[in-house]
Amino acid sequence: MIFKRLKLKNFKSYANEVIKFDKGITVIVGENGAGKSSIFEAMSFALYKQHTAGRIGDLVRNNADMMGVELDFVSRGKEYRIIREKTKSKMSSRLLTKTSSDSEFMSLCTGEKEVANNIEAILDMDANLFLNAIYVRQGEIAELVDKQPAEKKRLIAKLLGLDSLEVAWKNLSPLINEYENKLAEIKGKLYSKDALKEEYDTKTSELNDLKERGHELESQIKEVKTLREEIAEDKRNMEREKEIYETQINNLENEKQTLEKLENDKHMLQENLDKIREAEEQIGRLEKYVSKLDVYLDFEKSVVSIQSLKESEIELEDKIDSIKEQKTLIHAKKQGYNDYLASDEKISKLTNQKIEYEKQLATLTQLENDKKVLLKGIESDRNEIEKFFVLTKEKLLDFGMSQDILANVDDLKKLGDVTNEYIDEISTKIEDLTSDINSKKEDIVAFKQAIAANEKPLEELANVDNKCPVCQSDIDEAKKVELTSQYKTEIEENTKAIGENEEAIRMFTKNRDSFKEKLDKVKAISEEILEHKYKFSNLEKDLQRLSEIDQNLDSKEHISGKLGELILEIAKEKENRDSYKQDHDDYNQSKGALDVLGSQTEAEYKLKQVKNEIDVHVKNIKLAIDSDPHLSGDMDTLELKNRIDDLKAKNEEYNQLKGFVQNKNTITTQFDSVKEDIGVSNNQLDIIQNKINASTYDKEKYEQIIYRDEMYGRRYESFTNELSEIKGRARELIAQHKSLAEKIKNNDRFQREHDNITHYLVILKDIRELYGKNGIQKELRNNSRPIIQKNTKEFFDDFNFNYSDLTLDEDYNIVVWGPEGESSMSMVSGGEKIAIALALRLGITKSMAKGDLETILLDEPTIHLDSARRQELINLLKEMSLLPQMIIVTHENQLETAADNLIKVEKENGISKIVN
Repeated sequence: MIFKRLKLKNFKSYANEVIKFDKGITVIVGENGAGKSSIFEAMSFALYKQHTAGRIGDLVRNNADMMGVELDFVSRGKEYRIIREKTKSKMSSRLLTKTSSDSEFMSLCTGEKEVANNIEAILDMDANLFLNAIYVRQGEIAELVDKQPAEKKRLIAKLLGLDSLEVAWKNLSPLINEYENKLAEIKGKLYSKDALKEEYDTKTSELNDLKERGHELESQIKEVKTLREEIAEDKRNMEREKEIYETQINNLENEKQTLEKLENDKHMLQENLDKIREAEEQIGRLEKYVSKLDVYLDFEKSVVSIQSLKESEIELEDKIDSIKEQKTLIHAKKQGYNDYLASDEKISKLTNQKIEYEKQLATLTQLENDKKVLLKGIESDRNEIEKFFVLTKEKLLDFGMSQDILANVDDLKKLGDVTNEYIDEISTKIEDLTSDINSKKEDIVAFKQAIAANEKPLEELANVDNKCPVCQSDIDEAKKVELTSQYKTEIEENTKAIGENEEAIRMFTKNRDSFKEKLDKVKAISEEILEHKYKFSNLEKDLQRLSEIDQNLDSKEHISGKLGELILEIAKEKENRDSYKQDHDDYNQSKGALDVLGSQTEAEYKLKQVKNEIDVHVKNIKLAIDSDPHLSGDMDTLELKNRIDDLKAKNEEYNQLKGFVQNKNTITTQFDSVKEDIGVSNNQLDIIQNKINASTYDKEKYEQIIYRDEMYGRRYESFTNELSEIKGRARELIAQHKSLAEKIKNNDRFQREHDNITHYLVILKDIRELYGKNGIQKELRNNSRPIIQKNTKEFFDDFNFNYSDLTLDEDYNIVVWGPEGESSMSMVSGGEKIAIALALRLGITKSMAKGDLETILLDEPTIHLDSARRQELINLLKEMSLLPQMIIVTHENQLETAADNLIKVEKENGISKIVN
């Protein structure tokens, strides 16, 4: 594949740009953040919709309505164009092609799925293969130069896609655990098959016994029911006669009680009639006194009223004089009162202003205190963070982190990043040591098997004469000695190898435990870094708060001056107000007195009414004296009261007697009615006694019938209760019987499920072992290594170093052969290391790419390299001749000298542009 042209429309920071690519080395150069890497991202997005944004909408430039990317490329001699566009409402994808180099582009397919399928078919690679093979990420070349063997091995595995197998290996573990837990759960649900069958048969037998007893009880119940029906009619007849007899007995008793009550009522009514005659005589004697009571009451009322009205007359006259006096005082003090109110209002307004300034001043004073506390806290936090930063770097250095890495760490974020990377590095070492330990254990098993394989023929060789214990051929004594020595030697060598491997396991385990201890400590440091990142964030907020406080404190002096002026003005106005205070208090006092005294007109009107009422009561007294000679104007109050009380008592007795006499006619009527009811009751007693004498009720015969009915009733109840118990027990047994049948059925199902899961677990564990480092991963590494070695050697030979051969071992460590013989990566020069790393990366790319490798994308290839290695890489890129097209993104201006085609990117006002 050769890239030809890229068009960007509102893609990330690009507005509208067209970029052309030619064969050879194309260098895209620009400052950090200018938008260089966005070009690679646009190419990846066009081909496979791969991007680093959270969502596709985030790729659209700010405030733009749509975004579009066009990419032209050549594959197998045929030219293609991909167009992807995003609007607010939809996303569209199209793939076009040319039938010849001179023709126009014609549509090949549309739609995301169709375009994706065609791209993979045309390029013969998917998105992951493109990103791992064609696209060389930042820092990959530096990692191939500097990383430890285990880290380098992990990087190459990731490029080859083996990391997905490792992920699958890890992901299978929880799945296996889940099925093992499920298997344990199913084991808990399984019952003993024989026990279930025995219990099922027992319940079946018990159920049959219950059925048999139930049939017996139904027969007995039917027999008892027939006997009860035979005596039921006799019982009903006798109960009917008994009911009639008992009713008449009750009636006789009731009628006797009724007659007794009527005699008592007759006697009581006669007594009431005698009392009424006596009351009528007393009423006649009281009538002459009752008529005088109203005259005496009116006389008393008028005397009391005149006394009260005279007091009211004096009070009203005094009140009118007071009202006139207070009105005169209010008129004299009104001006001083108004002046006082005006001055007080002014003081109130000034005081409100003073309070507001005091509040502002208090706030500023609090701000000064806050500032002192804040400064102290900022200084303490800053010192604590700086101290933690220095101590943490020292700890990490003590724990084995590279001095070069720590030298570039100048903030907490970088410190956290390198710490997390170091945690990954230690974790990888622990995994590698664990793998080495397991490998050594496997070797020990093989050595022990080899020892056992030699011990058996050695033992047999001692017990035979002239026969080989293995092949049974004829041997002489010398051959026996030779074979014995050979077997013993192999046993000794394998025993020695076991000891060496056990010692290696001990050392690996010791190293692994050391790394685990170190990992725990570094993880603890990582957690502390997170805590101090939070503290640093709070420190930045405190600094912002400190700036805000300083701005607010600038206004303090102005507020203090204003407050002083207000205090002086309030004091002066208070002196002015005090001069009017006496008039104000006198006015309020008179005003309050008037409010209490009320209206003068109303008081004068009430005085006139009181005098009129006195005149009326004087006239009433004269009329009362004229009507009764015993009354006089100078009568003693006590005497008048005694006469009135006596008249009231006679009046009350008179009224009570009149009420009692009014019942005379009613009582007379009741008396006549009771005498008539007594005659009727005597006749009724005779009738009831005759009915009792005619009754056929026989108590002894009735009790015999009741006894027989109760006896059969108890038998019936006993049989029916037992039958109900049997039915209940039968229902319970049927449910248990059904449950046991279901359990047997479920048990068979659980057993099948148990067997299936057991078999599936064996398969899962075999698959997981296959996906492990020593399974298909190892097989793929071993199979791909010769191809990668061949392609790496081709690229390395292109650099014309004086080496005759290049090989890769199982861990992808590179060895080269030159005039001085074999040399590892640690023995060659810096420029040769860069050449080897670049050749290895390109060798991996060519091994992964199907067909000829025509292009490669390098994103910041010089990053993490020192200046010398950076220059070596630039020189090597200049000499590259095996690749038709190489596109490099970099911020290093030195790489411009290696470019056949140069593309410069600049950003102005947030928009990236291609400049000439």
